[in-house]
Formats: sequence, C-alpha cells, structure tokens
Amino acid sequence: MKKYLFILLAFLCFNNLIHSQAIGDWTIYMAYHNATMTAPAGNLIYVLSDGSLYSYDTEDTSIQTYDKTNYLSDVDITNIVYSKDYKTLLIVYENSNIDLFINNEEVFNIPDFMNKSMIEDKTLNNISIKNEYAYLSTNFGIVIVNLKKKEIANTYNLGKIVYQSILIDKTIYAATKEGIFKGNITDNLLDNKNWELFNNSTYDNIIYYNNSILAKNSEGLFKYDETSQKFNSILNGSYSYINQYDEQLILGNVNTVTIYNTLSSKTTINTENTNHISYSNNIYWGSNGEKGLNGYKYNKNNNTFEKTIESIIPNSPKRNLDYYLTYTDRLLIAGGGIWKDRNNDPGTIMELNNNEWSYFEDNTIPDKTGLLYKDINCIAEDPKDKEHIFASSGGEGLYEFKDKKFVKLYNIDNSLLEAVDPTSNNRYIYTRIAGLKYDNNGNLWILNSKAQRASIKVIKKDNSWMEFHHPNLINKETLGNIIFDNRGWAWINAARVERGVFCFNTNNTLENTSDDKTVFYDTFINQNSELVSPTNIYCLVEDKEGAIWIGTNAGPLIINNPTKIFESNACTQIIVPRNDGSNLGDYLLEHEDIKVICIDGANRKWIGTQKNGIYLLSADGLETIHHFTSENSPLLSDNIQSITINPYNGEVFIGTDKGLVSYKSDATEAETSFNDDNVYAYPNPVRSNYDGIIAITGLVRDSDVKIVDISGKLIYSGTSVGGQFTWNGKNRTGKRVASGVYLVLATNSEGKEGIVTKITMIK
Repeated sequence: MKKYLFILLAFLCFNNLIHSQAIGDWTIYMAYHNATMTAPAGNLIYVLSDGSLYSYDTEDTSIQTYDKTNYLSDVDITNIVYSKDYKTLLIVYENSNIDLFINNEEVFNIPDFMNKSMIEDKTLNNISIKNEYAYLSTNFGIVIVNLKKKEIANTYNLGKIVYQSILIDKTIYAATKEGIFKGNITDNLLDNKNWELFNNSTYDNIIYYNNSILAKNSEGLFKYDETSQKFNSILNGSYSYINQYDEQLILGNVNTVTIYNTLSSKTTINTENTNHISYSNNIYWGSNGEKGLNGYKYNKNNNTFEKTIESIIPNSPKRNLDYYLTYTDRLLIAGGGIWKDRNNDPGTIMELNNNEWSYFEDNTIPDKTGLLYKDINCIAEDPKDKEHIFASSGGEGLYEFKDKKFVKLYNIDNSLLEAVDPTSNNRYIYTRIAGLKYDNNGNLWILNSKAQRASIKVIKKDNSWMEFHHPNLINKETLGNIIFDNRGWAWINAARVERGVFCFNTNNTLENTSDDKTVFYDTFINQNSELVSPTNIYCLVEDKEGAIWIGTNAGPLIINNPTKIFESNACTQIIVPRNDGSNLGDYLLEHEDIKVICIDGANRKWIGTQKNGIYLLSADGLETIHHFTSENSPLLSDNIQSITINPYNGEVFIGTDKGLVSYKSDATEAETSFNDDNVYAYPNPVRSNYDGIIAITGLVRDSDVKIVDISGKLIYSGTSVGGQFTWNGKNRTGKRVASGVYLVLATNSEGKEGIVTKITMIK
C-alpha cells in the first residue's frame, strides 16, 4: 500500500511540475547572450544583455531575470545605472520609458519622458548620477530625474547632441558635438542663453575625478588645467567607456582596460572581448558579450586579470529572433526571415526542451562553407529521426544538421536548387529557400523562390532529388509556406508581388506527373460575390474541420470546401455582427495584416497580426475570446511573426519582433479515447492558498464533464475545450468548495464512453 501511495504522490508531483505555468499565465523568454553593461548594487551585479536585465547574487550565486511579468514596465533597455544613496537602479528603455527599480523589490515607472510629444530625437547617450539627481544626456539636451521624489525634475533642450553631462558644485557641464557647455543651476537653464561655451573641443565623455575635470574622445583621456584653461592629454588611446567606482576610475575598450587609483597611479591590463567593466568588493565585473558576466581579480605580480567567476548567463534563448516556430515534443525556432530582401539576421536555430535551452551550431559554419550563415527562416524535422534537421536560408541554400551539428550545405553546385541569377557572381548568396515540409510519405518538399526552372524541389525518402515545374510558380518573388492537408494535397502561398495560393494534388503518385492536378488563384470571390484581391498572402493553415484559413493583408479568407478548389476560387469572409441594432456586420479583421494563424486543440484560431497583437477567436471565428496587445498584456510587441502550440499542455508560443513569449491556454489537443494514464487534474491536491484555475486534461474532444462531491451532489459542469476542462474550485453559486475529495466524471459527447478522476481540495 505504501508503495502505491508513493507512486501516486510522485505522479501528482510530476504533473504539478510539468504544469507549473498556470492557465492564463504568461512566460517571457528573453535572450541574455550579449552582455553589454554591468551595474554593481551591493551583493547584486545587474547585467544589461540583449536589451534585457538580469542579476547575479555574489552571496548565494543565484541568477534572477527581470521582464514584463517580473517587475519591469517595458522592453528594450538601453542603459542602466545604480544609485547607492537611494538603492535604486535607473533603467531607461529605447522608447524613453523610465523605471526606478528600488531595493530589487519595487518598480516605480516614470513614463513622462516617453509620453512627451516632441520632434527632437530622444536617443539616450549617457547617464550620470549626483546626489538625488540623474542626468540623462540625449540627442537634444538633458533630462534630469529626481530619484528621491521619483519624478522628472527638468528638461533642458539645448538643441544639440549631448554625449554626457555632470554636476560639479552648482554647475552642469555638458559634452556636446560643438564642445563643452556649462550652466549654473541657479540660473534659468531652460533659456539656452544661460548656457555658455566652456571649451570648444569635442569630447564624448566628461567626468569629475580626484578634484579634476576629465574628458575623453577618440584620441584618449584629457585633464582640464585651471591655469591654462585647456584640456591636456594624460592618456593616449581609444576607449569606449569611462566610469568611476569608489575611488577607482576605469577606462576600457574591448581589449584593454586602464584603472586609475589616483591620477598619478594607473594600471593597464589586456582583456578578452569585454564591452564594459565595473568594480565592486575587490572584483572587476566584465560584460563579455556571448560569454556573459565574468568576475576578475587583479594580480599585481603579473599585471593580469584572473577570472574567478565565469560566464554567468541565464538559461535563455541565444537571440531574440523567432521568425519561425514549430512544436513536436519540443520547441524549435528559426531566427531569420526574408521579405522584399534579406533580413541579414545571424543564422540561428534554437531548441527549448524540458525548460532547457540549447542551440544548433552556428559560428563555425562560415569557416566550413566559405559563406556567411544567416537568415534561417524554416525548419523541417525528419519524421524518422527527430535529431536530423533541415533548415532553409534566405540566400545560401539548404542546411542539414544532425544532433545540432552542421552536416552539409545544399546549393546550386550539389543539388537541384537554383539561384536568382545562376550566372551572377552573387549566385551563392541568392539561392532563396523557404517553406520546408515533409509529406506523409517522408519526402521533404522545398520551396525555391525566383527559380527559373522549377520552384518546388523534393528530397525523396531515398535521398534522391526531383523537382516540379509549374508555370504559375516560376520566378515568384517570395514563396512562403507549404502545408499538406488531410488528403495529402500541397498548399503553397506566394506572399508578395505576384501573390496567390497554389494547390497541388499528386494523387499520391509523386513521380507520375500525368495524373497531377494544380491550380493557382491570385483573386477570390467571397460569399457575397465580391472580388477579393489581397496585396499580400502571408500564411496558410488547415483547421480541424478541414477548412483552409488564409492570412492576408485584408484579414482571413476561408476555403470551407477545399475539395472544390480545382473548380472554383470561392472563399468566405466571416461577417461579425456589429450588435448595434443596425443588423449590419463587418468582415472579420478586414483591415489587419494577418501574419500567422495557428489552430488549437479546440479548433479555435490564434491569429497574429503585424501591428495589433494577437487574437484568439472561437472555432467559427465569430467570437473574439481574447485580444492581447503589448498594452494590455505582457506581449513584447504588437508585431507577431510566428505562433505554435504545445499540444500536450496548451502553452501558446508567440514570436514577436522583440522576442518570444508564451501564454498558457485552456485548450489542449483532445485524445481519441479516454485512458486512465492520460486523464488527471492539476494542481492536485489544491491547497488553500491557491485561487487559480484547476485543469482536468487528457479528455476527448467536447467531453461532457461533471464535478460532484463524494455524496454525488453536482458541484460544477461543462464541456471540455479540446482535451481540457477548467474549474475555478467554486460551486454553482460562486462559493469556494469545502475541503474534501471531489470526483470528475467525464463522458464523450455521445455519452457512450466515460472516465473518472479525483481532485483533493485542502483548506
């Protein structure tokens, strides 16, 4: 008995673990693999990496990440600086939003600068802190933030780029392109006449150290001489940053750091690809790009840095690039896209498996191929071997990987692939491939844009190549996706210019072209006999009823009877009633660019738009269940590039132009029949401090679910969403149920098959 009890408890704990993200929760997956800046704050070292923030605790060695679900107000951080006096990390975002992160536990947002309407360029160049004031130097002037009052104190529009500004006594010094200007804070500095030229040389940094004004430019470091009223050189060389920590002045570039303890005592040390170095508690903290945060101690004997803490990087994506997502038993991401021309995104393939990130070989590929590795836009997983992957690029051809290691590049020299211009010197970087997909027979289909001979290439399961010539696809600018419907027909979208939808039925005889049927439509006729002629056709997907949904710049088009596609270009545009008494309606999302459509376990449609976030629509498209934007949710951006769904737990992965997020949906893929091993509730047991949603998963589609107490009294009932049913732990009057064991009775929609599981409520 004890053995079975242990197994049951272990099973419950395991299921609670894999479902640790509650229904309705968001997770943000930011990249932290390009550390550019550090800010020591007591036992914490804050790190700015890829525009995102994390910290390293020097006492317990823990790593913490921060995002819109966890303290922060925005995305794309450009600068951080820490105030010891106010225990506050000042965070400035690319859009000029400002956060004050206080004691690593509270954020105070100051959106005033972001919201201020002005034609001037708000780009931030530097931040300096003196007492309770932070001086933000921008491309138009200076913004002063009062850390004590948590507000913007002043904004000085100097009408010129200010590289850095500092306060010395009662005078602000501003290093600009036209020289160094100064202004007394007792004067009205809103009037530019009260700013006077202090020195007419150009410096990009200015700092006050050892009772001296120091300035830096591309030639080196200079000290201001009060007698001659000139800046004199004290250190030659090009340095990218200069900062003061305690009594030390640190200047550095990627390969060298110079440390001053006083102006008469300096040490120069070679470093390793370091973007920025700070100092705290006898350790120099380096932000080393892809190597993350590193800690160094200075060895006086040989004048070197000795690495004592190495490569502190959170478990995260390698880059915030997620053009293409696909999920089988793990998440795979291709990082680069293509539209009118190349994106020139670094070649990126990433995997998320059991909450651990890993990456395919990338940096070494150019040495092996002699070509740049970039713009990976699609991935196809071999159905016979999931570790065997093909990836398409926007210019170099088709890449093959095994166990995440590069195997081979297929291009115009060793395959049937075609370049845009086979005689051009650039032919090896203009072999445009996209839209990879295996058919049901294990053949890999490849779309070759701008091909003159044949736009569809196939690697057969015996590894031989063949191609299909179709006049309607020849020389197409941007071929997009390829899908196979439940009949095995191929559907292809030509995305732009000579855009359209192509359908291809091989009659399951791949090599016998005499029985093939094909059709290409660049316009459609809707149910009101209106001509529909979209400019762009972004995506195609088949729903669970067999309808083909097409994402266009004029909203979604639906082909409800695909078997008639060779005879008719009829489509449906869903009409959504206005419900205003006029009996009028509007075509669904007719003014939206529909970049991606994904179907969940309940046949609902997740629709990603170019500028307006993501919609969750009911199965028939008439009801908007959710509309998530960057304003009302943790979405990083309203520009949605890709969507895929974990069918087992309903996690919806959403790729934006700012990075990857996920939302835990209430729908999972339905089982074909009930199975005791698959049906369970989570969390279970449900403790008194949990007030979230309880899910019963592993159900068949449209299961009829009843929750009863041990006496058989009905507590709650409803229908599953796909393979999952949710309950808020309350009875039909809205009151939380008492402690005890509750039975979940589920039957299929016909009532002919059923199953029972239990939920334990604990108060």
